[in-house]
Amino acid sequence: MHTGLFQNASTTLADGFWRDLWLRSPSPTENGRETDSMFMFLWWFCVAWFVLLMALMVYWVIKYRRRPGTDAVQSPSHNTPLEVIWTVVPSLMLVYIFFRGFWGYIDKIVSPGDAVEMQVIGSKWSWDLRYPNGMQSPMTDKIGFNDIPVFYMPAKTNIRLKMQSSDVLHAFWVPDFRIKQDVVPNRYMTVWFNAEGPKDGDPGTKKHPSVVAGSEEAKKHPELLVLSGKPYTQHYVFCAEYCGQQHSEMAALIRVVSEDVYKDWLEKIGTPSDPIELGKRVFKTKCASCHTLDGSRSTGPSWLDMYGRTETLTDGTTVVVDDAYILESIFEPAKKIVKTYENGNMTSFRGLVSPDQVQGLIAFMKSISQHAPKTEVPAGGTPAEAPKTETPPTK
Repeated sequence: MHTGLFQNASTTLADGFWRDLWLRSPSPTENGRETDSMFMFLWWFCVAWFVLLMALMVYWVIKYRRRPGTDAVQSPSHNTPLEVIWTVVPSLMLVYIFFRGFWGYIDKIVSPGDAVEMQVIGSKWSWDLRYPNGMQSPMTDKIGFNDIPVFYMPAKTNIRLKMQSSDVLHAFWVPDFRIKQDVVPNRYMTVWFNAEGPKDGDPGTKKHPSVVAGSEEAKKHPELLVLSGKPYTQHYVFCAEYCGQQHSEMAALIRVVSEDVYKDWLEKIGTPSDPIELGKRVFKTKCASCHTLDGSRSTGPSWLDMYGRTETLTDGTTVVVDDAYILESIFEPAKKIVKTYENGNMTSFRGLVSPDQVQGLIAFMKSISQHAPKTEVPAGGTPAEAPKTETPPTK
C-alpha cells in the first residue's frame, strides 16, 4: 500500500508495544491497526516531550532561582544556534507525522482494484445497504426499542462502500474498524475495509442460533438455515453527524462471516413471495425508526389500525388512509400531513423503495388494521396476523 516504509517500520510496534498500551480491543482490519499504531505513536510522542520539557522547566526554575545577595544576570535576547535547533528538529518530526498520517488517510479512501463494491444509502434515520446482486439484507436485530438492519460481510475480502445520503448530512462510523466517512446528499463518498473473520477461541466470536431444517422458521426464512450455528463477529455502525431528532438511534450491525457462509447466504436472500412478509422487512429496515406497531405515538403516526381510518390533516381536511394516500405519503410526505405531526420531517423515499416494496408495505398495513377490508384467504393459505415478537414495547 502507499504507506510503504512508514507502515512496515511500525508493524512490529503496532502488534506489540503500542497495542498493549491501547485501551481498546485490537481492530479486525489492517487499516484499523495502523490507525491505532499512529494514534499511540502520537500519544507517547506528546507524553515524552511533555515530561522532558516539564522536567527541564522544574530543574531550571530551581537551579536558576533568585538568591539573596546575588545580582540578576541580564538574559540574552538572541541565540541563533539554539533557535535553529528548536525550529528545525521539531519541524522534521512534524514532516514525518504529516506524511505518515497522509498516506494512512489515502490508504483508507483508495480501495484495491479487486474490492467488492456495495451501495450504502443513509436517510433519516436508518442505513440501507445493497449488495452487488441488487439485493438487500432481510436481517434485523433489536437494539433498545428499535429493529436495526444487519449487514453480512465476507471475511478477508476487500469491501468498497459507495455511499450517499437521501436527505441531510450523515457520517458512516464503524468504531471497531476505525473508519468514519461523511455521507453527503447528491454526492458519492467511498470507504473500504478488509475485516478478519471469526476465530475459534476468540472472545469476540459469536454463533448464530440453531435453526431446525423443515421448521416453519426455516421455510419462512431460508437464509437463517444457512447461518444456523455458524460463527461470526459483530461490529456496530453509527451515524457520527447530527442529523435530527433520532440521530442517536441511527444504527446498524455488520456481521463478518466466512466467505463460504457469505456466498451461501447471499444466494438464499431474495424478495419474499408473500407481500406481507416483504412489507415487514421493509418496515423494519426503513420505517421502524419513526413509526410503531403498538399504537404508541412516535415521530410519525403508529401503523396499528391505520389503514382504512379517517385522519384529520393539518389544514383541517380529512383523508382516508388507503392505497393512494400511502403511495403519495411515501413519495411526497409533506403534501398531506396528519394533524399534530407537523414536525415529523419525513423525507421522500422516491428511488429508495421499489414498486414491489411499496405494495408490500400496503399489504402489511392492511394486515394489522381492523379497518382494512376483509379479503378471502387463498386455498392452503393462512390469515395474516400482526407481528408479535417484533412489536416494540410502549414507551
